[in-house]
Amino acid sequence: MSNTVVIWIGLPIALSFLLVSLQKYQKITAVLATIIPLILAGLAVLFSNDLVLSIAGRQFFLEDSLVLFGRTIQITAGQLGMVSVLYLVCFAWNAFSRLFIVSQWFNSLSLLITALWVSVQFINPFIYSAVVIELIALTSVPLLSPRGTPAKNGIIRFLSMQTLALPLILVSGWMVTGIETSPSAQALVLRGAILVLIGFILWVGIFPLHSWLPMLAEESHPWTISFLLVLMQVGLALFFLKFLNQYGWLRNLPELDTFLKWIGALCILSAGVIAAFQSNLNRMLGYFFLAETGYLAFSMAFRGSGGLEVLTMTLFPRILAHWALAVSLASMQRITRSETLTFEVLKGIIRRYPFASVLLLASILNLIGMPLFSLYPTKHIVWKLISTDNLPLSLLSAVGVLGMLTMFLRLFSTMINPGNQNHQTGSEESNVEEIGLIIMVVVILMVIILPGLFPNVLSRPVQELLISFENLT
Repeated sequence: MSNTVVIWIGLPIALSFLLVSLQKYQKITAVLATIIPLILAGLAVLFSNDLVLSIAGRQFFLEDSLVLFGRTIQITAGQLGMVSVLYLVCFAWNAFSRLFIVSQWFNSLSLLITALWVSVQFINPFIYSAVVIELIALTSVPLLSPRGTPAKNGIIRFLSMQTLALPLILVSGWMVTGIETSPSAQALVLRGAILVLIGFILWVGIFPLHSWLPMLAEESHPWTISFLLVLMQVGLALFFLKFLNQYGWLRNLPELDTFLKWIGALCILSAGVIAAFQSNLNRMLGYFFLAETGYLAFSMAFRGSGGLEVLTMTLFPRILAHWALAVSLASMQRITRSETLTFEVLKGIIRRYPFASVLLLASILNLIGMPLFSLYPTKHIVWKLISTDNLPLSLLSAVGVLGMLTMFLRLFSTMINPGNQNHQTGSEESNVEEIGLIIMVVVILMVIILPGLFPNVLSRPVQELLISFENLT
């Protein structure tokens, strides 16, 4: 007899501490940090239908709950789909971590942070999940602020927002008891909803409380910050759906869907307009995450019109889109030997490094939602839902998308400009792309284009996620 909680939370946490002790052996920790989440994701898929495994006539049973310090953590077979998604994120980022200069703690702490995000989804009562999210923010500090360097403004603002969200969620958890015993108390319902929504706004970084996103993206390595933000975005999206599924007073609030729609429009608008005037690609990484948060908000607002199906369809394509952008930005930093990718640094780079440049441009087009790319089918559905629902929201979202396209055209113009020869790095040999980089670029381009031509390839495996949210479907 074993337990799902022990396998997918306890074991990876223990292994992450083991990797910390093996920190001197970087190659070994990188390999183990790649293999472990892949095995955990595979086991989650294997047990996703039933917590019974038959091997050579023997049956292995898994219990689905564990009581720890008086609190229950439960992972059922239907919820293992969420677990596999989170560990696949950990696998994808660890698999390429040795190619870039990231924190020496990345491999071990990435496994720990992923296990903590898994625990966030399944702790009851939910208020203890807020404490775990605060712990995740604190655990991320060694990855964002290297040892011996002072903490910069972005990380301080990030920790401040995460910490401010904690008491709001805790107070809302206390109010839930009163709402459940007296569901007709409309004033109590409204206060509880406001506290929950403000808490999530602070966690995710919704406009206008998003300033830490571009600041943190500028200060951190793109590979590290993209991993942390992808896990945060996916983890909090699933956590919010759990809220809606569990509490009828919240999901039935008449103003909730309108609020989510305006949040989505403001996120897309602000991200696009600000990005149109940016000349720093590191900061743009933060604005892309802000825009994607807007699309997530729209998907949840239109959950009665197929929005949840859109959210699950876009889950893997969105993760791969951010992964491809992280690869391209990290590769550009390594090529240019520059910690900050400004337009000035990238002048004329497409002439010297065409494959790496094409990957960067294609990754941006994918996140914008252009045709032929993996995110186009689902974003097209969202745009159609917006256009048939509310004209002002459509106009605001359209301005945001146009802002992103303006940024892309400015970047493309800069990259094809001959520029200043002083920005060419190293000898002539360093200006020749390695065959390994070329192969990697071709494979990644196929990964972000093929799902756009065949949308069901990546959407079908995650449709089972909706089983966990029966009250929303």
